[in-house]
Order: sequence, then C-alpha cells, then structure tokens
Amino acid sequence: MNTRFAPSTLALALMVSFSASADYASLETYKGKPATEQTKQANAELAKQLPWQDTSAFERTQRGLIAEFGSHQAGELKQRFDYMDTMNVDELPDTVNPSIWRQGMLNYTAGGLYEVTDGVYQIRGADLSNMTIYRTDNGYVIHDPLLSREAAAASWEFAKLHLPKIKGEHKITGMIYSHMHADHFGGSRGILESGDMVKDAQIYAPKDFIKELADENVIAGTAMGRRANYQYGTTLDNNPQGIVDNALGLGTSRGEVTLVAPTQEIQPREKEITIDGLTFHAINMPGAEAPAEIVLYVPEYRSLNTAELTYDGMHNIYTFRGAKVRDALVWTKYLTELKLRFVDSGLVDNIHAAHSAPVWNDTDTKVNEISEYMALQRDNYGFIHNQSMRLANHGVTVHDVGREIEKIVPQTQKDTWHTNGYHGSYSHNARAVVNLYLGYHDMNPVNTNPLQTTEKSCVYVEAAGADTLYKAGKVHFTNGQYQEASQLFNDLVQCDPSNIDYRFALADSFEQQGYQSETMAWRNSYLQGAVELRTGEIQPSVKIASADVIANTPTGMFLDFVAVKLNAEKAELANLDFRFAVSHPELEEHYYGEVSNANMANIQVEQLPQTDVALSVSKNDFTQVVLGKTTLNALVKEGKATLKGDASLIQSLAGTLDEFDGMFEILPMPNK
Repeated sequence: MNTRFAPSTLALALMVSFSASADYASLETYKGKPATEQTKQANAELAKQLPWQDTSAFERTQRGLIAEFGSHQAGELKQRFDYMDTMNVDELPDTVNPSIWRQGMLNYTAGGLYEVTDGVYQIRGADLSNMTIYRTDNGYVIHDPLLSREAAAASWEFAKLHLPKIKGEHKITGMIYSHMHADHFGGSRGILESGDMVKDAQIYAPKDFIKELADENVIAGTAMGRRANYQYGTTLDNNPQGIVDNALGLGTSRGEVTLVAPTQEIQPREKEITIDGLTFHAINMPGAEAPAEIVLYVPEYRSLNTAELTYDGMHNIYTFRGAKVRDALVWTKYLTELKLRFVDSGLVDNIHAAHSAPVWNDTDTKVNEISEYMALQRDNYGFIHNQSMRLANHGVTVHDVGREIEKIVPQTQKDTWHTNGYHGSYSHNARAVVNLYLGYHDMNPVNTNPLQTTEKSCVYVEAAGADTLYKAGKVHFTNGQYQEASQLFNDLVQCDPSNIDYRFALADSFEQQGYQSETMAWRNSYLQGAVELRTGEIQPSVKIASADVIANTPTGMFLDFVAVKLNAEKAELANLDFRFAVSHPELEEHYYGEVSNANMANIQVEQLPQTDVALSVSKNDFTQVVLGKTTLNALVKEGKATLKGDASLIQSLAGTLDEFDGMFEILPMPNK
C-alpha cells in the first residue's frame, strides 16, 4: 500500500474504530444510504421518458403458464426476492433506476412451468437461465439444465408434477447444452441423478464445448471469479438498495455447479440430430455471445431456440467479469441468417431462448412479431458495431467512444424495452468494439507506458494538494456530479487508502451512481465497491471451476495454467531448465513440455522425445492431484503413477508456483 500521505488526525482516530463502526462494522450489519435529491430527480426524469405503455413483455412472460412454483423448492430464487411481491412496477424506488426496476419486476413475474407450444415447455424463474423441455416419442429432452445441481433437480421434479407421463413414465431421452457458460450446464448432474435418464441417452453440445469451457474458466479463472463479485454484487442484499435484478434473470440459484460431459459435439457447422423420434436442426454459431454455441430449429414444433443470441435486453459485447470480447458484427450476421432462413420464410411460430419469455407471431393480425423482434435485436448490435467504428474512424478514442455513442442512440431503440442496456450497455459495448479492432491504446503518447495506478493518482494529489481535491470532490458531490466526485476521491483513496474520510466519500459517490445505473453490472459494481470501501472486507470469490469442470478439463490446459502460476523471479533464481512429459496411458495421450528462461511451454504430441523427467498417470488420478485429494508421491507409492528420470525437478518446479486465493484488492483496502 502507498503511505506517502499520512492520514489526518481525524482519520487516525476513525481508523481506530474502523472495524467497530455502527453502520459498517461488518457485512451482517451493513446498510446503504438513501438516494440524494439529485438521484431522485435523475431517476424521476428518466421514468418520464420510458415506454411504460408497452406491457407486451409482461404478457409474453405470463402466457402459457401451466403451474406456479408456490412453496416448491424450485421457487427458492423467487422466494429470495419476495420483497417484490408487495410492489407494483409503477412503484419506483428512489434508489433504483426505473428501467432496471421494471426489468426486475418483469423477471420476478416468471416463476413456474410454461407451455411454449404443444410439445415445448420451459421452467422459468428457477435460475438465471431457462430450462427448456421438449417432448419426444417416449419422454422428454432437457435443454440447458440451469446453473446448479440443486436447482435443476428441483425444477425437473416440479415439471414432473405437471407434465403428462408418456407411456406411464417421465423419462429423459437426451440432454442438450446450448453453450459453455455455467448457467447452461451447471445443473446437469441434478438431471442425471434423478434416475430418469434412459440408458445410453446422449448429451449434445456445440463444437469445441469442452475446450472453450476450460479456456474461459481455468487460465483466468481466479481473476474472473474475483471480478464476478463486482459484476454480480455477491455481498449485496436483495432489496432496493442492493440487488434488484440480474438482467438475464432475477438472480442465480444456490448450489453446486456440475458438469456431465457431453457425449456428442455438433460437427460440422450444421447437423440434424434425432432424439427418440424428435428431429433437431442444430447450427453452430460461435464467437457472438459465446465462443461455442448452438441454436436449434425444431420443425415438428415449428420452434426456433435462439440460445443466447436473443433475450429481452441488450447483451454484453464485453462482460465485466472478464470473458473474451464478443464479435458484434458476427452477432448481427447470425441474427440476419436466422431471420431469413426460419422466421421470414414462415417456418416458425415461436422463438424461445435461454433467457426471457418466448416471442410468438400474432395469428389474428398476421403481424410477424418475431421478425420485428429479431430485427430490433439485430440492429441493436449492428448499431453498436457500425457506429463505434464510424466514430473511431473519425478519431474518437476507445476511452471516449462510450460517451459519444450514448448521444446518438436512435429513438426506435430508446422506445423498445428489449434493446435497453440491462446486461450490456451502449457505453461499455462500444468500447469493447473499438478495443476488438484497435486495442486498448488511444495513441496518446502519455499512455504509451503509463504510470501505475497508485503512482498516477499520487502525481495529481501531490500537484493539487489532498485538501484541495477533497474539497473539490465534495462540491461535485453536493451538485450531484457523482462521476466527477468519484474521479477526485478515487485519486485520494489510491494515494492514501487508510483515510476514512476519503474512503467513505468515494463510497458515497459510487453508491449514488449505482442507484442511477440502468445496467446490472454497473449498479452492482458501484454498490459492491461502496461495500468494500466502507467495511474494508473482501469476501471469497465466485468459483466456476468445480470438481466436474476440472475433471473434464484437458491436461494440456492444466499445464498452461501451471505455466501461468510459474513465478518468473523464483524460476530464474532456481535456474530451472529441463524437459518433461505427462502421459495418460489409458487415453494414449502424451504431453511434452520445457521449462526454460523463466517460462514453461507445452504441447500435445503423438510420440514423446527424450525428457529429463516423465510422469505416467491416469487422467482420473491426475485430476485427483489437481483437486488436492491426493499427491503425486502418494500415487507413486501406491503404484498408480510412475516417475522416470529426475523427480527432484518436479519438486523444484512446484517450489516456484504461485497460489491464487482470489482475494486480491480491486479498490485499495486500508493499510494493515
């Protein structure tokens, strides 16, 4: 921590009682502050501009209801948000942007089993995502089994209470994962353990599902988990001063993320698969919402499952937790293709997706509502892509394009609920587009080799004086200029992280911006930042890399992760320089690697070259080592693994590896 500026006498006194503050002593007693008059006015002014007369999304959400959850365990998520039960969409809390409040109320409306069309059903409101259920000749196919084992098991049990038995049973004849984000496969073991899956039932996934799943959750998994604490506000309460919605759904279920590995990957780009008499036309559409993703056309039911390419809101081109930047242009091409091939050609009566309610055509008016919906969704991403790059070609930088694009959003998009920025935003999506093409550098030479964050802040504080910046920040706050206030308070906190006045002032400015934010990740990040500034507490990070995910991660990717953990300074001091091999004989897999020049590299090979040390172990036993359930030494003693060559090299390598606990600072914590 930087200690170049000593705290004031008042701040020192406050530091003594920091952990005993009546309001912010701990997360258990934490409460946010009310909205300021400026925040109340800003939210009230926005409310006047929103298209409240359009209630079609609420009608779609309630259409086809077969049974509500009630007190069933499948409704656990909705029960956590029960404070919404006594409120109406037109009761606008001062501490919530009215647009995201309406989205929260919309997502709260969902909660049960729904019929999309005869033969297609959805569980909605049990988790962040929807579980879609297709009727086959002898049972049902489960599509996207939610985030957790517990939610999936409860949802299937609830569905069985209300779906008709087929030949006297509720059998599961197959399972499909639309893509490799955890809320679309994490409950798979809950489905498998129901005992209802028929023998040899296949599990389908898009091409490169396992590879992309591991790639997104292993290499940067620790950092992504910590960042997800901010995106999802993991320490915030469910109330109008905390979490009111998670954009794609009301929130996430609680329980274990699991993965039953797919048995079939869809290759080549398109493939027809038949599951117990029901045909699905599966199309790989990678690189838009996910690196590996499929959509499904089901001709028997005249239905199109768009996976996560559509939902009632603007999606992320860049997600705060840190997934790879998506390609907005590819996204528009996929939606145009689906629109032309299946919607405009009259092959579907409904589209349903991994989030939000389906869209149906109006059979009375003959209006192709699906086509209009998809065009608006498509043009939303097209606008962001094309206008961001138009502005970039005029010289607008990656840092400024977000503010500029907000000035030119077309009225058709403003007047449409399902293109609003609940998950993504025009601002951060525009910056993602420019970054994809031009990178992070704005070409201003001052940013060629920028000062580190703390040092840069201290340059400003030293030049202007801490008291001057603090007083200026307070003026901005009083005037309702919370972004400007945050800018000044942040420099003070970065330079003097133990000063309670500075920390609480920055928290106050973040909080009001959170109350005004339409985008879920913005609101949660601002409010989560305020929590950590006020309490000085960091909670454990969200972890997606569960035992099932680790068990299905290719060994080469684990070796890549070991290379990330290698501490270059330690490796150089240890003078590490050797060649190694890891083999899984039962799979006939061989990995060759080199440790040299304070770096580690590996590839999978057919034949192993000569090495200094070689490990032979089954993939399952190797996974147990990774999970910390056993050690290499133990496996060697038990005869389950063999080490040839200089085994001390493995110990030397292990001594240079960092451990990641996911508890790093995002905002500086007080000096200890």
